[in-house]
Amino acid sequence: MADLWINGLLPIKLFRMANALLVILLFAFPLSRKKHFAARIALWSAGCMLFAAALPILSESLWCVSSVFLLEYLAAMLLTRFCFNADWNTVLFVGAAGFSIDHTASMLDSLVSLANPAALRYMTAGRFTPLIWVNYITCRIIVYFLADLLVVRKNREIIGESISLISSVRIAVISLIVNLYLNLIFSGLVSDQSFWLSFFTYLMNILISVLLLICQFAFVRENRMKVRLQISDLLREQAREQYRISKENVEAINIKCHDLKHLLLESKALIAPEEYANMMEMIDSYGAEIKTNNEVLDVVFQEKNFQCRKQGIQFTCIIDGTAVNFMETTDLYVLFGNLIDNAIEAVQKLPQEEVRNIQVTVRRERGFVVITTENGYAGTLEWTDGRPGTSKEDKQNHGFGLLSIEKIVHKYGGRYSISTDDQIFCMSILFPSQKG
Repeated sequence: MADLWINGLLPIKLFRMANALLVILLFAFPLSRKKHFAARIALWSAGCMLFAAALPILSESLWCVSSVFLLEYLAAMLLTRFCFNADWNTVLFVGAAGFSIDHTASMLDSLVSLANPAALRYMTAGRFTPLIWVNYITCRIIVYFLADLLVVRKNREIIGESISLISSVRIAVISLIVNLYLNLIFSGLVSDQSFWLSFFTYLMNILISVLLLICQFAFVRENRMKVRLQISDLLREQAREQYRISKENVEAINIKCHDLKHLLLESKALIAPEEYANMMEMIDSYGAEIKTNNEVLDVVFQEKNFQCRKQGIQFTCIIDGTAVNFMETTDLYVLFGNLIDNAIEAVQKLPQEEVRNIQVTVRRERGFVVITTENGYAGTLEWTDGRPGTSKEDKQNHGFGLLSIEKIVHKYGGRYSISTDDQIFCMSILFPSQKG
């Protein structure tokens, strides 16, 4: 027993701990790091390796050996908490994802070993030849590389996403127990199985582990979308009150501008002609009423026109307001408010004022209502879930504008498209023409 522990299982324990640390790092890497990150990694890794070496193996049974490996993995999971700015939910999430990948690599190792009939017998007897070690390491390199390429890089934004602690515990427990249970059951049976039965046994293990991983990330994405939709609905309710305030503000500005014009007319004789002309031009620019034949759009476009002028943005609109009379007041305010706000945010970053232009059109065309916004943008766009992502640093609490637009477009049976040719962002929305 002692000889087996020293010459056989001790190296395996150390390799298993190294695997666990690597796969945890793989999924935790997109997270923000704590100070002295490299030193923390080195310290925790050294501690985990000592912990793995010191863990006693009281029996050669699969249950006992697997329990030791599980304890090793739980210790490695804490690396996420020690080295990264992560809460316990994230520790469990990263641990569950890593365990599925680690189990997949282990099963691929066993699957490939079927090509060498003596391999499994050597491993069962605690003897590990160089070929077995090469297979062990190669399979893990392949699986970890594919996991990084196909999972981590495509899901960076949701690793560390806030979900309830109960959900995190469920995900972690299901992943750990299912993978461990399958490993124990199938490993215990494989020695008595034929080649093809063993082959399908290992293959089934791999498929189940991959399915668990897919379900884990799908759950978080679905939960994320539910939360974002709830926030979008809340913002919609707030937009009702905002529309009322905006309408009052626009009316107040128009009244003030109208009164100022009369005052200037009465004082025209006391003001130099050039100064008088400049003052009248300024009043006209801020009090210019935009008439679209739609009361809601009149408010939106006059408000946004005023905002654009303050920021040196050329705002052009060609609007047939009657074309969108079928839409509810709040939907109109939210839709066009978000469209223009997104455009303003983009053109603000343009270095040259002469290219800070926004154009909005609403027209009827061949039985459809077509809404188009065009504006320049700087740099490159980042896409998230098939949508242009927000440029704000706090991505979790921003980026609801396009989500609100999508909801309204789908509500009225429409569809939208986005093009980004020649640094011009163009969003086109198509609605079936309806009687409003």
